[in-house]
Parts: sequence; structure tokens; C-alpha cells
Amino acid sequence: MRVTKYLYGISIIGLAWPGLAFAETRYADAETGLSTEAEEEAGGAAASITVNGERLNKETSVLPTRAPTSIYGTAEPILNIPRSVTEINAEQLTKDIITSSDDLAKYAPGITRGGGQNAGIAPQLRGQASEVFQDGQRGYAVRHPANFNAYEGADIVAGPSSVIFGSVTGSGGYINYISKKPDFDQRRSSLSTRIGTLIPDGDSKLAFTVTGDDTGPISDTLAYRTSVTVQKQDDYYDNVKNNYYALYGALAWKPNSQFRADLNFSYDNYYDWNVTHGWNRATQELVDDGLYYAGRATPVIQNGSTYWSPVFASGAADSATQGWVRRARNADGQYVVVPGSFQTASPNTQTSPGTVRGWVYDPSLEGNELVKLSRQRSQRAEDKSTAKRVTAQLRLNYEFDENTSLVNSTFYQRSNDVTDATGSFNVQSRDRIFDNRLELRHHFENLFGLDIDDDSNTGIVYRRETNRSIAANNSFFNIYAYDLTLDPSTKNPGDLLGLTGSNPNGGNAAWIGTAGVPQYSSSLGWLNLPPMYYAGDGLYAESVASYTSQSKWSTTTIFTQHNLKFGTFAGLNAGASHSWVDAAIRNPFVLPGGSDRADSGLYKLYSVQVSPYVKPTANTTIYFTYDRSIAINTGGFANGLSWGSGAAANLLNPLQFKSLSELYEVGLKAEPIAGQLFFTLAGFRQARDQSPDQFNNIARLKVKGIETTLRYQPSETWRTGVNFNYLSAYNEYTSQAGFAPRGFVPDNGTVFSDSNVLNQLPAGRYDAVQIPKYNLSGYIDWRHPSGFGAELSGWLTSPWYLNLSKTVRIPTSYNLDLGVFYRQPRWNAAIQVLNLTDQLNFVSGLAGSTNAFLQPTRSRSIVAQFGVNF
Repeated sequence: MRVTKYLYGISIIGLAWPGLAFAETRYADAETGLSTEAEEEAGGAAASITVNGERLNKETSVLPTRAPTSIYGTAEPILNIPRSVTEINAEQLTKDIITSSDDLAKYAPGITRGGGQNAGIAPQLRGQASEVFQDGQRGYAVRHPANFNAYEGADIVAGPSSVIFGSVTGSGGYINYISKKPDFDQRRSSLSTRIGTLIPDGDSKLAFTVTGDDTGPISDTLAYRTSVTVQKQDDYYDNVKNNYYALYGALAWKPNSQFRADLNFSYDNYYDWNVTHGWNRATQELVDDGLYYAGRATPVIQNGSTYWSPVFASGAADSATQGWVRRARNADGQYVVVPGSFQTASPNTQTSPGTVRGWVYDPSLEGNELVKLSRQRSQRAEDKSTAKRVTAQLRLNYEFDENTSLVNSTFYQRSNDVTDATGSFNVQSRDRIFDNRLELRHHFENLFGLDIDDDSNTGIVYRRETNRSIAANNSFFNIYAYDLTLDPSTKNPGDLLGLTGSNPNGGNAAWIGTAGVPQYSSSLGWLNLPPMYYAGDGLYAESVASYTSQSKWSTTTIFTQHNLKFGTFAGLNAGASHSWVDAAIRNPFVLPGGSDRADSGLYKLYSVQVSPYVKPTANTTIYFTYDRSIAINTGGFANGLSWGSGAAANLLNPLQFKSLSELYEVGLKAEPIAGQLFFTLAGFRQARDQSPDQFNNIARLKVKGIETTLRYQPSETWRTGVNFNYLSAYNEYTSQAGFAPRGFVPDNGTVFSDSNVLNQLPAGRYDAVQIPKYNLSGYIDWRHPSGFGAELSGWLTSPWYLNLSKTVRIPTSYNLDLGVFYRQPRWNAAIQVLNLTDQLNFVSGLAGSTNAFLQPTRSRSIVAQFGVNF
């Protein structure tokens, strides 16, 4: 006798013999839990028996319970999707501690920690930037603290997005956040709070997050959902705040069985938060023993064709300048002191001011020494960033019959962001997105009279994007020269350079005085500094820069996607799209008497994807995927277009519209024990022209790797997830315009913070750094029927290098987190211990191979959580 047993979203068909594995698994609609095929199996055969078994709880199951539409638009079971996809359930998103995109590595392979700067929920996937989607529509990963008030799940998809989404910048992958949906069945409410952070071996911090959620039916055809989160958090790191409040609302309308409308709206106000840069002066001593080279760095100042350095009395920040010495480049690229060149008079006069080109560190200077540095040492209290975001989304779905539906999805996002850090890194950015996708979805059966089905999706996308970015990076490279053992308030160019003038407009960058006019330093004489001009609200900006721009572009894309199934043994997913782009750029910060730069252009883009697969068994899929696309690359400090360089400095950067992406991937997916064990394995090669950086450099990254996942849930008592990946990447071309091309070397000759002006290292092919070759992460969750439970999670990474010169090597690292909880239907409580063994671990403080900052991860920390349902 054959038995059909229904779990949530899964129909399992097999022989009714004890202990025998089920023979076939079919995924069903995420709303009903039953597929048409399953219903036919249940009611169409006299020899079949339907057993109403327990459904998998989609909010807590670590097995894939959704048939995601975030890849092709059509609902496909993960087992049959020829791409690397992992799911995050509602419980993980709300009860796990996710402070940045780095923490998402617990759920998926291929995620590289680092570069998040305490901002953003878009992880680095396969060594590359990724994108943020909401319910299948691309938003912007604007910089702000992690906030999941509007979401109840997520899909992490590695590799370029499907053709149905049009041109996408981040080809490393994307994370599709699933918005909270109204409940038509019953009224449900919850209130949860997180309190922290107790730090046994450091300074504990006050932090709380409170979330209230309410949903239920208004009538038989209308339901609602609301959610509010308030967070006030002093982060683990000194002077770092993550304060915000978030509002979310959703309505769902089902007037009949054919039509459904879903509308949601969110408003997030991140009114006080900080980016983190990590530790400068990174050395092997800092990694191995936590020892930091404290004391004063010595500037290298160009005056005419000669390079000079002051001779300080000591390493104290306020020590006197005793004289000056000339420096010259030697055969090893160092700038060493010229013997006999000492003089007492400063070469930097008001009529002949000098320009700071870089820095060296003299370990023989009295007071310059190795000291222990607290891993909580971070930013200055004067820095304050803000971000406001409004999103609205409307989805209309009309089903003509069981095989044909018309879907229209409209997404709007409005973001206003201000980054204000170290008195020199100022960005005012404004983003607007309007995205509309019209899709005709049709299921063709028995094509050409053969056993061939086609789940097709054909449509058109209109997307309009605008960005205004008024930015400044004045003397930001000096960040590598600061002494982190001093008062954090001195972490700004004014104090570092001893400047005495001040701009009457005030603000964090008032040290600039009058822009373009030489400024007097009490220790260095008269200096030329890159000009910044007052831009309002206490901020300053550069007028002519690649990242100061107002850009707008509209993209019209036509696409078609076909998911063919040849019986039950093979399939072919194929799609193509063509896009037309109308783009324009101008300067939004024109100085009085300055010229108004502007340019526009029309561009054509395309993409194609082909993915054949075979199914040796009903629960096994072997696939190959090829993806090739031309895309738009946005860059700079925001999500906008940037200017060209050189002769094209007043034109659109043409490379932004010629970014070639290619993917070759082969994979295996299997469910050896239906409803209990799920396994994936994928190998890939990817290449992508990277986004323009703030210097208009564009690199091509090539990466190959292997990634695998395992999910095992034999019962409601045990849940296990394991992720592993191998990544090997190199930049086919990379410039050396970074903070410390040769690294920080305390020898009074190796220059850092020069943007390669003095080091003059050549561009070329370099192994990608800051990417561990091997990453292992996982968790095991145990739940007793009484409500008590515990989860142990952790990660392990192989060694990696911090910079292209490979002067700093991070050894094999690991971390363990332990959570102990008690959960009842009406209430729950948990204690979570982060970094259980108190390891000193690091991630890169800034993403990118030319940056060389180390961010220590948190020491042992304890956080409490409480929740009530009613």
C-alpha cells in the first residue's frame, strides 16, 4: 500500500513500511501546504491513503520549507532550483543575535566576514559585494545598523541574480528578505525585548531592543499586520551607538479565490549611529599578542620637489618640533633621512606651504612603544551618522486559471543618509527608487505532445533610480596615522596636524579653516590641504570629486524565463533579458563662479542564463548553470553613478555600463531522508568587473570555490545546520591606491597613508586578500519537551592576509556562541553568551584589498532576551 503524508509545504510519498525512507518529495504552495499534484495523488487513486501528519513549522524548521519565488519569480522547490540557495526562518531572524551582515555566515556558506563597518545587512558573498531584495524586488543596502522589524525570513542566493530582475551591481549574490505577512486565520500579538550587554572582561554597555508585533483578520477578505521596534544601544565598541526606531504596516486583501493584493509600508529612522573603522597600524604583533605601536607618527611633507619631516622631541602628541630633516627615496622604496640635512627652520612658510604626502613611524622616538590595546577601543563621541528610510511595496496577483496568472509588483524606496566620521569623512546622500515589474506566469503542460512542462515567466521591468551624493574624503587617509591610545576626540585631522584655524561655520570639519587657503600648524608650519567647503548642517564637502554627483537613470528591461521539466528525470531552466538605460549626471555642489558639469547617455545591456539538470532519483538533482550578463556598476560612497577620470573627468564613467559578469556552476542537491536531511554541494567559477571606487579604479575579480550545506532535523528535539566553503580569488587588475600599500612597518622609512603617491607600487594581478580560503560554520539546537533548550553555534576560518603586501597574517580563528532558553507558548526567555571561549578574533575593518584596518571582534559578552505572546 502507498501512503501520502503531508508536512508543511512538502508531500512525501512512499511505501508504508516502518523505517523505510520515503521515495519521493514534492514541495507545495507555501500558503496552503498542499500542491495540486499532491491533492490529485491523495484523491485520485483508490490505493492511496492520506495521513494527516504534523506539518513542519516554517518558523522554526531548519529544513527548506518555502518554495521561493525570489530566483525565477515562479515558485520552485529548492531541490529543483539549479542555484545555491539557503533559507533563514522567522525564529532565526528574530531570536538570533544579528548585529551585522557578518553574522549571517551562520546560515549560509560563502559569506566572508569583514567590511561591514557596523552598517548594512548585505553580506559579502563569494568574495564580492551582494545586493538586498525585499520580496523579490531590489532595494539599496544603505548604510545603517541591522534592523529586521519588517521581515520574517530570508533567502540567501549565491551568484548573479536571475534575468527577471534586470541589471544588478553585486554579482556575488543577494539576500531576499521576506516581509511580514498578515494572518487571515487568527489574531496574534507578541512583545519581545533584548537587554545587554554584560562584558565580564571589559566595560559593560547599556543596550535594549523592544519589538511589538500584531496581526489578524479585519474581515474574511482583509487582514493586517503591524510591527514596531525601538532600539537604544551603546555597542560593544567605545563611542559606538546604534539607536533607531522602525515602523511597519501591511494589509492583505483576498476578495475572491483569483485575486490577492498585498501592500506594505515601513519607516526606519536611524537617528544616531556610528561606522567603525577598526584598528590602524596593523602589525603581526597586534594580531598575535594584542600589542599596538603607540606614539606619534611622523609626516612626510612635500615642499617643491623636496620631502621633509619634522624632528619631534618625543612621541607625545604635543611634543615640540626641534627641527627638520630631508627625506629621499631609496632602492627599496623607503623614504629615509638624508644624512646631514638637519635644520631648525621650517621649510613650510606662508608663501611656500607644504603638502602632507604620507607618514612613517619611528620606533626609536622616545615614547613610541608597543602597548596593550583594549579591543573595545574605537571611535570618537563627536561622530554621528544618521539614516532615514521609507519603503512601500504593492503586489497584485490575479489568477486567470490554475495555470495562468498576472503579477504586478511595485516597489518604492526613499533614503536620506548622513555619514559624519573623524572630522574628514562626510557624506550626504539621497536615494530614490521606483521599480515596477509586470509578469505573465504560465504553466504549459505536455508541450509538443510530449511529457514536457514549462513554468514560464515573461514580462517587463521599469526601474528609475536617482542619487545625490555630496561627499568629502579630505585627509581621510590620515586615519592610519592616529594614535588610538590617546583621547578618541583627537582622532581628526585638526588635532593630528596641529591646526590652529577654524571655520566659523563650525561642525566636525571646522578645522579646515578657509578652503583652499594655506593653514598654519603649530608643529608643522604652513600646510596645503585638499579643499572642503561648507555644505550645510555642520558638514563639509568637495565640489569636484568622482563621488560628488547627482545622477539619475531609468532602465527598461524585457525578460523571459522558462523552467522546463522533461518528465521527472531532467529539466532545463533558461532565461534572457535585454535592458535599455537612459542615464544622466551633474554636479549638485557647484561653487560660486564654478562651472556646472553635466553629461548623459543611452546604453544597452543584456543577460542570459542556462541551467540544465538531471534527477537520478526523485530526491536528487545534479545541475550546471551558466550566467553571462552586462550590468551597471554604481560606486563611490553611495548608490550612484560617478564621473570618469582624466580627459573624461566631466563625463559619465563609461565603464559603469560595461561590467561583464560570468558564472559557471555545477552542483548537487539531495534529500537522503525526506523531511529530515537536506544536503547541497556546488563548485563554481565567477568573474566580475567591480564597482568603481572613489578614485575611479575598476578591478576585475576572479573567484573559484566549493560550497556545501547540510540541514538535519530528525525531530522537534534536534536541529543541526552545517556550512562549508572553499574560496580562491584574485584580482586580474588592482591599483595600489590604498591606505598602506606596503603595510604598516615601524622602521622610520616605510610610508603609509599616502594613497600610493610615494610608494608608487604598480597596478596588476594580485591574490585577493581578506578572504579566508576555508570557512566552516554551523549550529546544533536541542529542545526538551518541557521548554528548556540550548543552542551551540560557531565558526572556523583558515588564515588570511590583511593587505596586498601580505605583511599581516591572521591565523586560523574560531568562535563559539552558546544560548540557553526556556520557551512556552505564552512566553520565552533566553541567555546568550557570545564568544564563549573569549577568543581574540579579527575581521577586516574596511572591505577592499587596498584597505588595511583590523576590527577585533567582541570579547565574551552576555545578552538576555524575553518575549511574550498573547
